[in-house]
Parts: sequence; C-alpha cells; structure tokens
Amino acid sequence: MRVFADNPHSILDDFSKDFERGYLETLNSLHGTKRVKANAVYQEYIADKNHIHMNATIWTSLTGFCMRLGKESKAIVDETEKGWFIQYIDRDPKVLARQAQSEQRQKF
Repeated sequence: MRVFADNPHSILDDFSKDFERGYLETLNSLHGTKRVKANAVYQEYIADKNHIHMNATIWTSLTGFCMRLGKESKAIVDETEKGWFIQYIDRDPKVLARQAQSEQRQKF
C-alpha cells in the first residue's frame, strides 16, 4: 500500500500499459485484422490467469478503453446497435512491406 501511496500515477500507468499490450496481443493473435466485438476480445483476454485486471488501470470501462485505442490509431473502433466492434491495425514492418509489394504488383 505504501508503494502505491508514494507514486500512484506511475503504478496505474504501468498497469494500463500492460493491460493495453495484453489486450492488443490477444486481438492480434486470435483475430488478426478482422472486425470483432470488443467484449469478446476482452473475455478472451481475461480467460488468461495472468491477465491485468481493468480495474487496476486508468480506464473505468471497456468503451472508454476502446475509444482511446481508436483515437491513438491502434485499432478501428465503431459502435453499432449490437455493441462496440474493434479491428486491429497491423503496423508490423514486414506486413507493411508485403502490402506495398502487393500494391505494386497490382499496378503492373
């Protein structure tokens, strides 16, 4: 408790970064760049026993977290009558290089 009381913002930031990293890894590894329900990805993420709980982060809701991912261009996020959906944006240099090669082939 004392460690947290001495520097609460640092600890919350660390947990928030770990939560975001784990959520995005789950999204990318299980769904790739497909559009899926944000809550379904969350359920898959928390199925891991070693996950970081969302209540240990700066976000109070999954909606707020997803909106932040959208604002930071880490994912495409949209809301429908069926709920919030999320789509991972893959920025891996290898993937980007393959996409560029594919686009060049299509031009010729």
